[in-house]
Amino acid sequence: MGANQAGQPSNREPATVRVAMWSARHRWPVFGLWFVLTIGLFVASMNMGGIDTGDANANPNDQNLEAAEAIDVFNAGGEKEPYEQLYVVISGGQGAATDPPFRSTVSELVTALRGSAVVVDGESTTTFEQLVDPYEAPPQAGFISPDETTVRIEGRVPGERERVRDLLEPVLPIVDATRAAHPELAIHIIGNTFINDDINELISKGLDESLRLTIPLTFLILLFAFGAIVASVIPLVLAITSLVAAFGILGIYSQIVGPVSPNATQLVVLIGLAVAIDYSLFMITRFRVERRVGRDRAKAIEVSSSTAGRAVFFSGMAVMISLASLITLGVAFFTSMAVATVSVVLISVVGSLTFLPATLAILGDRVDLGRPATWLPHLAVFVPLGPVSRWGRSALAWLDRRAARQEGSGFWGGLVTWVMARPIPMTILSAAFLLVLAAPVLQLRTGVTDITGFPDSIDGVAGVKLLTEKWPTGTQLQLGIVVTKADEPDTQAAIERLKVEGLKLDGLNGPVDVTASRDGKAALVSFAMAGGQNDEANRDLVRSVRADLNPSVFGSLPEVRQYVTGGAAYTVDTTQIYADGTPKIFLFVLGLSFLLMLVAFHSIVIPIKAILLNLLSTAAAYGVLVLVFQEGWLAGPLGIVPGSVIESWVPLFIFTILFGLSMDYHLFILTRIKEARDHGLGSRASVATGISTTSGTITSAASIMVVVFAVFVTLPFTFLQQLGLGLAVAVFLDATVIRSILLPASMTLLGDWNWWMPRFLDWIPRVTIEGDPDEPVVGPT
Repeated sequence: MGANQAGQPSNREPATVRVAMWSARHRWPVFGLWFVLTIGLFVASMNMGGIDTGDANANPNDQNLEAAEAIDVFNAGGEKEPYEQLYVVISGGQGAATDPPFRSTVSELVTALRGSAVVVDGESTTTFEQLVDPYEAPPQAGFISPDETTVRIEGRVPGERERVRDLLEPVLPIVDATRAAHPELAIHIIGNTFINDDINELISKGLDESLRLTIPLTFLILLFAFGAIVASVIPLVLAITSLVAAFGILGIYSQIVGPVSPNATQLVVLIGLAVAIDYSLFMITRFRVERRVGRDRAKAIEVSSSTAGRAVFFSGMAVMISLASLITLGVAFFTSMAVATVSVVLISVVGSLTFLPATLAILGDRVDLGRPATWLPHLAVFVPLGPVSRWGRSALAWLDRRAARQEGSGFWGGLVTWVMARPIPMTILSAAFLLVLAAPVLQLRTGVTDITGFPDSIDGVAGVKLLTEKWPTGTQLQLGIVVTKADEPDTQAAIERLKVEGLKLDGLNGPVDVTASRDGKAALVSFAMAGGQNDEANRDLVRSVRADLNPSVFGSLPEVRQYVTGGAAYTVDTTQIYADGTPKIFLFVLGLSFLLMLVAFHSIVIPIKAILLNLLSTAAAYGVLVLVFQEGWLAGPLGIVPGSVIESWVPLFIFTILFGLSMDYHLFILTRIKEARDHGLGSRASVATGISTTSGTITSAASIMVVVFAVFVTLPFTFLQQLGLGLAVAVFLDATVIRSILLPASMTLLGDWNWWMPRFLDWIPRVTIEGDPDEPVVGPT
């Protein structure tokens, strides 16, 4: 950063210019080294074992939650032998459970599963150490559904994760054989290993599909923006290589530090495609503009890196610092998602300042190769005459004229001029529109996406939903209370009272199971719960047990500790993590944004206004999430299951990503406004020049982001749909309503007050984001 005292310009070139010019001078080595390093990171990651993802069905939080601490206390006297619980759910028609053929089928399946065995360490080992036949269990055990349509087989597979995977190998073929023999029955397997495999496969498939969809669409938008094939391909090359390198870094991190979130790879694609292409768009656009006004190749690269390049550097830093703030939450899976997204942004910034200048130095004006003007004479050879071909040639001719059009002309330039002529009504109307969209945020309800947040195409998910439907009093959802000093008579008597008093609470059901820890000093008292872990009634029940039930039962035993755990307890504790962390992260990101723009623009009004505008677009995005996911607006056309809670980390992630990305647009616009103002244009003329000349580029960049983000709405994962829709809406509003209407209207109203700085802050050094293009800026005609 070129820091200097007010009024004392520095002659030293900014670091971004020095790096870019060095890369341009050493164009071929830099060009080749970029591919060696990015692909090399990925190859190194694969050699280490690739990306190690954690349990997609596990709670991702490892802070000292009461729900997690309960398990630690229970295992303090020694962990019990590890195992995985497996369920096979079989459902027929009305009264199927009492039908002899159905019963015979279940018995045959149980016999086959009991005979399941594999060779482990040279010895034949049975899959299950325990398997319950629903017809052999006592009726009160509840293995037959109350409506007598469904039964469940429960088994226990001993061992750690890899051993369990080996032991389960024959289970799926056995169940598939029963399915094939009895297609009239619905048979589902529920087990972490199978569910995780299905989820990871679905994530991988969704990742491939999202890339196949977004890359062609992105290319079309770039072709629309640049009007040239070569210029449109360069951003895609930077984006794809940045993704490859980020996958490599994530894989190395997962092998050294620990397993990462299964969602991390999709977030790399979500953020990487958006920022890498955005940054390329800014750099290439400025390079082409400088070449168009007559600068030589080297000078055009220098000016581009001094203006757009520095804006990319600062906005990239803002994005990375905003995302890095999420690490302070202390959640390992969340940290891995932050590492993944920070990595891809960092690589994109580095590529924008090295790979792009080198590529532009190699290509020069050949960056404009593939313009429609060069296709049109040859088009008739391949395309038959007719209305369609004539329309296509007309469209390509229009695209060619658009590519040669001067900056600041066109629809957006006209809109900005029209808005600035009516600043008061435009400010009121646009602000009111955003506030109306934001109003539903008052009903925002966060939770934790459980297994039912995944699509029914996953066999285990369909099984869990069937269990919930057929056993309304609960099967898998448990409320557990870990009690210490369980080997003492007084505590044992209190546990008996807890069982009785607990069943009096509406929502807690039997059978009540009491499990002793390995050393007998702790006990886990488990109740069944109906509904889901995000149900508000179950959350209230957790709070009631903690605040009322436990003190009333164990109040006379002050040395006995109780810890409430289970799915609903995890939801309560997890949402509290983000509720507690949100103010700190908001303050950090807003404070960082304020300081950055205060120093960069030497104005106290600019950063305050920028923060308010960004908060408006964020709140509007939150409001749309509530309307779609909670209230069900447009849920059908979007393929979204209505009535969902908002994933607890999604609002925070949207805020940090959006603030960084919108900072990108804001810096890009304001640097052009300040550039015009520094060259003698008045406040109104500089605003008109800066916004109109950047509006086309920002519209193209925002279109790419909206497409990338919107594609994630099509993926069958609720939390990714929420993240994709929230970001798509926010970026769309940011680039249209805010940047094209509210920003020019408010800056017109404020006039020279936009650049006001209190006298007591004159000591702050001037750190310019943009360089000096050495020529006066001419305002729009």
